[in-house]
Amino acid sequence: MEHWQDIRRIHISALLLAILFLFYPSYADSTSISDDHQKCEYQIVSRVIDGDTFELSNGIRVRLIGVDTPETVDPREDVQWFGREAAKKLKGWISGKRVCLKRDRDMTQDIDTHGRLLRYIWSESTRTEKDGLFVNAELIKQGYGLAYTDYPFQYLEEFRKYEKDARRNNRGLWNRKKQKLWEKEVERNKSLSRTCGRENTICPQDTIRHIGEYRTVRFFVRKSYDSGKAVFLNSKNDFRDYDNFTAVILVGDSTLQKENKNKFPKEPADYYWGKTLDVTGRIVEYEGRAEIILERPSQIKIVR
Repeated sequence: MEHWQDIRRIHISALLLAILFLFYPSYADSTSISDDHQKCEYQIVSRVIDGDTFELSNGIRVRLIGVDTPETVDPREDVQWFGREAAKKLKGWISGKRVCLKRDRDMTQDIDTHGRLLRYIWSESTRTEKDGLFVNAELIKQGYGLAYTDYPFQYLEEFRKYEKDARRNNRGLWNRKKQKLWEKEVERNKSLSRTCGRENTICPQDTIRHIGEYRTVRFFVRKSYDSGKAVFLNSKNDFRDYDNFTAVILVGDSTLQKENKNKFPKEPADYYWGKTLDVTGRIVEYEGRAEIILERPSQIKIVR
């Protein structure tokens, strides 16, 4: 379910996995957790990619076993209902933290076709969660994901029960009333973006013909991404498309970039996603595509 340069990363992940398993004894911590007698592999999570995938500090990617959350980063698809909420929840639980990883007891699958480890994970124990939070299960219980039952795994029946209970109680993605309102708002914003070309604006697909010009671009933010150094607001699902337009907010570690970040709304990738924007500035070319670097909030206007 990757988006940002994942194609190139698959081969790198496979190489890292080969090295990892070659030196496996140094990789695993043999401390057990929860009622399961399998051994933990303790690792630090460097970043969350979406609701069911994350990356470890050693660069290895992990896909949660038995749970499937709505798409947010697949370059072939629009962001799906409740996908961003699932990613945000997983980030809050594990990003930057030490977690326990376990293989499936039956070892039906260990690595997926994208080169990702397939694992169950637990957060470290807390005052309220003595054995740590069983993240795979909790995502389903709280309605952030579905039970992924295409392949057998040791908790399959339990996960099916958790999904049934979440569905029955309209939790999270199962709340159809909220889903309809969300879909209606997304469609409203998409229709607003189709007014590009009016009110002294240009359309995103035309920006490449206006490199060097100071213009206002009206577009719907289909995908947004915070790399930690910059926030990217994209007009296309796949940022690599030749006619994609990107508005870039620099939010890195430099003093100037930190000051810049504080001028914009908190978590701008979330704030601006799914909205139609009028972005004003000088259009520049980067790797064959058009973009505008944003230095102040006055350069962005949400079209109502």
